[in-house]
Amino acid sequence: MTTVSEVCGIAGFVAARSAAPPEASRLRSAIEALAHRGPNDSGLFESDAVALGSTRLSIIDLEGGAQPMTSEDGSVVVVYNGEIWNYRALRAELADCGHRLETNSDTEVLVHGYEEWGSDLVDHLDGMFAFAVWDSRRERLLLARDRLGKKPVYVRLTERGLAFGSDARSVFLVTGDRPEIAKENVAEYLFQRYLVSPSTLFAGVERLPPAHLAVYDRVELRTSRYWQIDAPEEPAELDPSDLRGLLQAATARRLMSDVPIGVLLSGGVDSTAVLALAHEAGAGPLATFTVGFDDAVYDERPRARLAASHFSTEHHELVVDMQDFLRTWPRLAWYRDDPIAEASEIPLLLLSEFAGRHVRVALSGDGGDEVFGGYPKYRADALLRRGGLAAELAIHGALKLLSMRRTHRRLGRAADTLSIREPLARWVSWFRTMEPAALNRLLAPEALDGPVVERLASRLAEMLGPYGGVDAGRRMLLGDFFTYLPDNMLLRSDKVLMGGSLEGRMPLLDIEVVRRATAAPSGSRASILRPKRVLRQATESIVPSELRGGQKRGFPVPIEQFLVEDGREVVERLLLSERCLSRGIFRPDALRRAVLGGPQDRLGAPSLFVVSSLELWARANVDSASAHPPAAEDGFEPVLRSGTSNQ
Repeated sequence: MTTVSEVCGIAGFVAARSAAPPEASRLRSAIEALAHRGPNDSGLFESDAVALGSTRLSIIDLEGGAQPMTSEDGSVVVVYNGEIWNYRALRAELADCGHRLETNSDTEVLVHGYEEWGSDLVDHLDGMFAFAVWDSRRERLLLARDRLGKKPVYVRLTERGLAFGSDARSVFLVTGDRPEIAKENVAEYLFQRYLVSPSTLFAGVERLPPAHLAVYDRVELRTSRYWQIDAPEEPAELDPSDLRGLLQAATARRLMSDVPIGVLLSGGVDSTAVLALAHEAGAGPLATFTVGFDDAVYDERPRARLAASHFSTEHHELVVDMQDFLRTWPRLAWYRDDPIAEASEIPLLLLSEFAGRHVRVALSGDGGDEVFGGYPKYRADALLRRGGLAAELAIHGALKLLSMRRTHRRLGRAADTLSIREPLARWVSWFRTMEPAALNRLLAPEALDGPVVERLASRLAEMLGPYGGVDAGRRMLLGDFFTYLPDNMLLRSDKVLMGGSLEGRMPLLDIEVVRRATAAPSGSRASILRPKRVLRQATESIVPSELRGGQKRGFPVPIEQFLVEDGREVVERLLLSERCLSRGIFRPDALRRAVLGGPQDRLGAPSLFVVSSLELWARANVDSASAHPPAAEDGFEPVLRSGTSNQ
């Protein structure tokens, strides 16, 4: 049976009772701005109370699946972004209940599933999704986001009604409102490079958290959690052979497609395991894509070539230089919509656009570090808990030594994190970019909303409340599942890959894999000496020995060279412009010292990147209301011309 996949962008507006009807022209502008998420088709639904729209990237059954999709009697309308992996089983179940399904689309499963189960529909779904259901009989809108947060949806509630969209830009285009910066959230972004849902940097706009529903009845918006990770206090061992079976099933589900499929390949443990699983599943000729740099310290192409050669893929390589980096940065700020989290997103966007010329679907190893305990912080924290002060001193020395290598400079800050005694404060500080003291010096008073570490730790404590009896190692991992995974890693994967009109699929984040992994003791997933041990064991028979030892590096970037050396002039012109200095975010004198000052005052490359990305984000998404991204050839110069130098 041929199926329909609906990877796309969605947007809409529901008018409040007694408010003016939605303006269709505004919705059309929003859909136009979402064209990169669905360049193959678009559609609109309009009534006196609601306007819904979608764009579509055709993956499966290229002729079917038009959206918005309505029920037979017209009372239920659905717009939907994502894929439902178990749609066939649901289709059969709905048919047994008396429903007549006329297409092979998983969107139609949502339509009939809502008719049958109402808002309990989400309990039946296994997939990645963000969807909206308009129920005209009950005059209510239902919004839902998948369990892990692979697909985003944003909302803005005003006295006129509720606007929603796949990105914040579409929300503002639907309402016609002018974007404003939520200055109280700036410190959190600069500290950790992302904002925890529902917070965004747009005033009055929220991101629906993962595993949440939102219901709007034209009077009130109510949100609720519909699913929670089950992490029993008594963990269950994760057998490598059992994991192998789960991974095989997860990969097979993600190979459904009527268009070519590729793999984003770094040569590390995670992406190589995914490639091996796809090859084992009989995926046929696979294309692999790798990005690299001329600097051998950062270049992952040699290991990726080994993997591609072993599995006989059609291998493609892209080399990125400083000019590519600087030219792409402003364009990424438009696609990203939220502020950029990592410098690696720039080469990833270029790789997505490059791969998108060959395939429409790409598997990746995203999630391996979070699911299987791959980050060094997990091992360092475990050693600290076991060994006390002696372990702290030993780890501190080792991390400081490693931080002398160009590719590991962040480890110096990680070493200092060990001295934070309170566990939650330590956990939220592992991935920090800027120190709280530096933020206090740099930010204007209106951009400071209390101690950032304490605020983040308090929020994490609330999230981990149901897991009080779970051991510290698993609680730390769960904290990342609730924050870093959806609001940094998955969000950037969605936004950056869709910037290249490329659908990303992540077998390592299959919900059954996640359930088993989070129920397992920390030592079952990884050991102090061998990160991601169970994943390596599960795939050792299909991954060649010379590729088993690689570490997932996530497309590292020579950011010191790009920003501190070659791109210094560009960054100075951006940050010392009148526009940046007058935003009311930074103290002007402090920002000048941070950019031009001596070694004690000047920002390092990672901090310089996030501060510059914040200004680029503001110019692309607050100052401008353009429904179109900058042209690839435009680069930085139009951005720099928009602000007057004030050095």
